[in-house]
Amino acid sequence: MKIKICGLRTPGDANAVNEAMPDFVGFILTDGFKRTVDEETVQLLNKFIDPMIRRVGVFVNDDASRIKRLVYNGLIDIIQLHGDEDDEYINELKSGKGSVIKVFKVDDKFDLAKAEKSPADMIMFDAGEGSGEKFDWSKIKDCKRPFILAGGLGPGNIKEAVDALKGSQLYAVDMSSSVDKGGHKDPDLVMAAVQEAHSA
Repeated sequence: MKIKICGLRTPGDANAVNEAMPDFVGFILTDGFKRTVDEETVQLLNKFIDPMIRRVGVFVNDDASRIKRLVYNGLIDIIQLHGDEDDEYINELKSGKGSVIKVFKVDDKFDLAKAEKSPADMIMFDAGEGSGEKFDWSKIKDCKRPFILAGGLGPGNIKEAVDALKGSQLYAVDMSSSVDKGGHKDPDLVMAAVQEAHSA
């Protein structure tokens, strides 16, 4: 099972992930969120992060030309869209470099068929924009394409999620606040999460 650690902000966060070696790390690059970082900070963090770890830029209804520029300039490898971006917008980003992850909120209006048909390279299911809340995993068990699971995951319940979604196309898990302590990535929590995911 692959794992993404999201919301990196400081060199200390970068050192914490380097010890554990998750498959992906994420930077929040749209303004207005608790863990938002600017482009200069990402440039700095990239000097610390092991090059084997793929870097994901997280965006919410952001400017497509800006996103394409960040990928082209090598700041990030993968684009994660967490807003209301439609298929046309996704296809515009796919015309450039970098692969695209589209996040779908699993709520009362959730449409699994729509998620399955997304032109994004990968889809992710979450309870909301970094809400840290779990949702009913049974709603996505029959998804016909590989997906990433987010929302309320952390050390101690990754195996539970994997077991609940056994037989599904679960590809990776994503987490942020559950591996934080005092607002920063805690090396022990990150290590525990990565080990649990990689052994699941």
